[in-house]
Amino acid sequence: MSTVPSPVGDEVLLNAILETSNDAVFVQRADATITSWNPAAERLFGWAACDILGRSCVRMFAAHLRDEVEQLLAAAVAGERIAHYESEVVRDDGMPVPISLSVTPVAGAPDESVRLVLIARDITEQRIAQASLAEIDARIRESEALAHVGSWLWDLRTGVVQWSDEFHRIHGIDPLDFGGTFDAHVEAIHDDDRLRVRTKMEAAVASAHAFEDEYRVVRPDREVREIYVRGHPAAGSAGSVVGLRGIGQDVTGLNNVTGNHS
Repeated sequence: MSTVPSPVGDEVLLNAILETSNDAVFVQRADATITSWNPAAERLFGWAACDILGRSCVRMFAAHLRDEVEQLLAAAVAGERIAHYESEVVRDDGMPVPISLSVTPVAGAPDESVRLVLIARDITEQRIAQASLAEIDARIRESEALAHVGSWLWDLRTGVVQWSDEFHRIHGIDPLDFGGTFDAHVEAIHDDDRLRVRTKMEAAVASAHAFEDEYRVVRPDREVREIYVRGHPAAGSAGSVVGLRGIGQDVTGLNNVTGNHS
């Protein structure tokens, strides 16, 4: 005979959520003293509940950030909700940890002061990933500059065309002066080559096949440069072409690159 589980009270359910949460969740009074501390908070900050309850949470932040944190908490006590504020705390063992902090004020009984619910998340991995991407981007920029090879992307869904820094340099067009559209992309191409290149790019989209070509561009100072390009279609999840992605190399004066202006 099966039994029906007994109803779970709201407090029991809330405690279960806090116990199993991967985010540090703690509660403090308006005077910044901590009244609640979940296991994830202990793991993140390195402080056991018995050592932190009744103390100010401001002490956990890096010394140079404490004034800013106090202002943030004062704004929350006044009723402002804080979402994803990035800061840095110092664990009990002295290890600095970057965090994303959200603060929600909760009004109590008329004779009680506002309490704050704080949720903190360790963003160390996110910071490392951002730094790695920035390093990769810097290396790509350096490699493009050394090889005089730029990259470009045509997004069919938005109509936007993006050029890398080196592709802008090859064309002699400042990013602020570039229209960022397909028309702006082909407008820089020499009059005698423009229709051919446009036709090849549009055909690549229609056929979902790669293309390559060599053509001339006319820089704003009227200097003519020769560019060898390769483009590959980018497919969406449904298999249809959603854009073209390619590279372009400045081959002005070189004779060993396949392509012509016919």
